[in-house]
Amino acid sequence: MNAARAAGQRWTLADLIDFETVLIGVDNAALEHDRLIFNRDIRPVLPDGDERVRRRAGLRAWLDYRREADAIDTGDAWTQGLRLARLALFIGMALAGFALVAGLCAGTNVGVHVVLFFAVMLVFPWLVFALFLLVGAWGRGSSAWLEGSMRRIMARFTQGQDAQREQRFRLLRERLAESAVPRRALQAALARTLQIGAVGFNSGLVLAFVGSLLVFDVRFYWEATPQTSGVVASASRVVAAPWRDIWPEAVPTSAQIEASRAAYVDGSRRVPSTPQSTAAWWRFLLMSLLVWGLLPRLLLVVFYAWRERRALAALDFQSPGHRGLWRSLTRIERGAVAAPAADTALLLDVGGSGIAAASIRGFLLRALRVNPGEQARIGVLDEDAEASADAALAAGPDHVVLAVEDWGLAPRQVGALHARVRGAVGENTPMTWLVFAQDAQGPGAPDAAHLQRWTRFIDGLRDPATEIVAYDGGL
Repeated sequence: MNAARAAGQRWTLADLIDFETVLIGVDNAALEHDRLIFNRDIRPVLPDGDERVRRRAGLRAWLDYRREADAIDTGDAWTQGLRLARLALFIGMALAGFALVAGLCAGTNVGVHVVLFFAVMLVFPWLVFALFLLVGAWGRGSSAWLEGSMRRIMARFTQGQDAQREQRFRLLRERLAESAVPRRALQAALARTLQIGAVGFNSGLVLAFVGSLLVFDVRFYWEATPQTSGVVASASRVVAAPWRDIWPEAVPTSAQIEASRAAYVDGSRRVPSTPQSTAAWWRFLLMSLLVWGLLPRLLLVVFYAWRERRALAALDFQSPGHRGLWRSLTRIERGAVAAPAADTALLLDVGGSGIAAASIRGFLLRALRVNPGEQARIGVLDEDAEASADAALAAGPDHVVLAVEDWGLAPRQVGALHARVRGAVGENTPMTWLVFAQDAQGPGAPDAAHLQRWTRFIDGLRDPATEIVAYDGGL
């Protein structure tokens, strides 16, 4: 468990996919058993403080426990499929780049049009990349591409019949789509895959170009009408700016550019063969392939890897499914022996229902492991009561319990009250909304429909340090 706790901050895509896969198949019977394991083995070793850290570590420890208990292969299937896809894409694109350059440069007395070479080998691939970014920014096309890529990668490696696999994939896709963070991580992983293919393509270009220079008599020329050697010279200097001072011989001079202009004699094109211009052009094109082709692709691979890690580090597990799982794992069972209360809670009576700390002390000790101390009313038309509540919040309570009747959900007012309390106590202080039904005998269990609306609203706040609990007089 200590290893899982230390790994709580290091989630991978395989971990996330396995986690969502387990969450798809988990049932109440399994959760009852897991809850015992969680409270016995996992909860005692969770770090104190930031609820985000506790939740990441706790859910990762639970995932490791379920991995030991069940045979889960979805994350491994994703990793294996993605790795093979990257290898195949790298090799295939390298061969394509090699063949493309070989087709232009191989042979004897071959003339290579410099502008055409640059446009096909460098400009066109970057236009494709710009189109890829445009589709990603559009959103819908990006989602369809993401879904199709996941389906193709996992289809071969996910076990099960076609119908079962399709159902499994659909549920997994829905789980991953609940939050933008998993989508960003998946998109970064697949974008990195495409850039690895681009690295292969540019590697093939470089290898084929160098090989052609070593084997064949490759000449370089350009042609344009009217006289535009000045434009070519200016464009060459701009392109060569990164290496101009390091390797000046790889920057064609105006004289060399003019000397490599194609000449037409009796209607036929004559490719010049000046050694100086040929040397300048192959150096220029080689450096262009390295600096403007291969190097940026390598940097993009690193960038997308960083973006994937950054997205996974931002996982807060605040989607409704994740919060529901955490709520189930951390719930105290009926009849459980209360542990010594470490925190003293400020009890806020929202709306002035008249609930007394003494009437719910036993429940708070067992369910939340907190001891109600100071009590105040909030959200009432009483300036003195509101001032007392603000003073109690400013004192920095260890825990805040907001007791509210089940029928009293007014989203705008409750949202404003939540923001007010959270602003007063800070982002890490635990806040628990205690929902109860008031009757003549005192607080009771809330109505199920009311509780569902409250749960949906509180989960929608996406506040890691805020939870909701239903009052249970028998606990």
